[in-house]
Amino acid sequence: MRGDAWSSGCAWIVNFNNGNVNNNNRNNRAFVRAVRRVSPAGECQGEASLRALYQAWRAARRKKQPSRNQLAFELRSIDRMLDLQDRLNAGTWSPAPTTCFVATRPKAREIHAPDFGDRVVHHWLVPQLEDIYEPTFIHDSYANRKGKGTHAAVRRLQQFARQVHSGQGGGWYLQLDVHNCFNSIHRATLYRMLKARLTRAGLGEVPMRAVHALLRHPVQQQGVIYRATATERALVPPHKRLENAPPGCGLPIGNLSSQFFANVYLDALDQFVKHTLKAKRYLRYVDDFVLVHRDRAQLEEWRVAIERFLGQELRLGLKADQRLRPLSAGIDFLGYVVYPTHTRVRSRVLRHAADSLQRWQQAHQTAAGFRGTPEDFQRLDAVWASYQGHLAHANSWRLQQHFLRRRPWLAALTHNRRRFHHRLSGRRLTVRVSNA
Repeated sequence: MRGDAWSSGCAWIVNFNNGNVNNNNRNNRAFVRAVRRVSPAGECQGEASLRALYQAWRAARRKKQPSRNQLAFELRSIDRMLDLQDRLNAGTWSPAPTTCFVATRPKAREIHAPDFGDRVVHHWLVPQLEDIYEPTFIHDSYANRKGKGTHAAVRRLQQFARQVHSGQGGGWYLQLDVHNCFNSIHRATLYRMLKARLTRAGLGEVPMRAVHALLRHPVQQQGVIYRATATERALVPPHKRLENAPPGCGLPIGNLSSQFFANVYLDALDQFVKHTLKAKRYLRYVDDFVLVHRDRAQLEEWRVAIERFLGQELRLGLKADQRLRPLSAGIDFLGYVVYPTHTRVRSRVLRHAADSLQRWQQAHQTAAGFRGTPEDFQRLDAVWASYQGHLAHANSWRLQQHFLRRRPWLAALTHNRRRFHHRLSGRRLTVRVSNA
């Protein structure tokens, strides 16, 4: 049969020079060239391209303070990316030792920073996995997802509270938290979840091997470089240390891949709550989740079902602190206390803000005023701006004014910050503030 006999009605004709439908232009003789699906990272499925690794390198370094490890990678970045490409495609890539340090706020916990080369691999791999999982994650999962975050979660929770509280008033909330979540995730169970889903989606062999490499061995077997003193490590409770995780369990906090894997693992809980329990008002941020309902007995029934599901299906448990309270008591969630009518800032956040500002004041205040380098004043501006950003998402105008009235020096310094910051770097300057 001649091609032009059926080309006008039976073929989808695309000009591959520009990607647009070109109204049956006969240059391609009415045939469509088969192509492989391209991931958001810009690479064909099934292989690690240098172009995709370059994009991952740019994403890994974006908005990051350069570390010695990163600078060493970037000194020979092309050679390092070619090496990563070869090892990924050959199936010989495995994670390098992580660097462990201790973060003390809001509570002491271990952070495992990956080698910068591994961070590039995470930024190459995770977008491919997100492309598969994002369409089926529930709307009200807010951690480590584009367009979500803490402030969106707080707004959504208040919306739930208002829906239940409006009209007749009343209403209850159930707030639960997974016990020691990252250290309790069973890697073999997680890999079975991932393998089944990713195989159905047609993920290539190379990214599948990278997923397996991330999960097959505990971090201790891959190696850990400790950058924390014995005193700092003692601040972390023994059950919170990754080295004490049960056999076959544990993901390192601080890895992009771990954040995504935790979302995949707990998505089973999300689907159970939404589709089996039929809970309409449920949201989760990492391992902290809240259900809102008018009936207290219904929430108690759901609590029992959730605890049973976590134990039987995911080998997880709930923390002892389980809150089943009226909405009028306020929901302490992600640094805020959420009420149906308004939102307050958590008192612990205010204490941290006051402590941070007092330390800066004590370090830089002299009899003549405030003395320091431009970088010192920039640091003050950054600290106060971060707390202002947090306060801005609550009903806190009066609180901010009270905060500044007790610290007149803070308002004076930050109001004129540009004048201080454009001085020569390294020069020390003295700023006089009246009534400081």
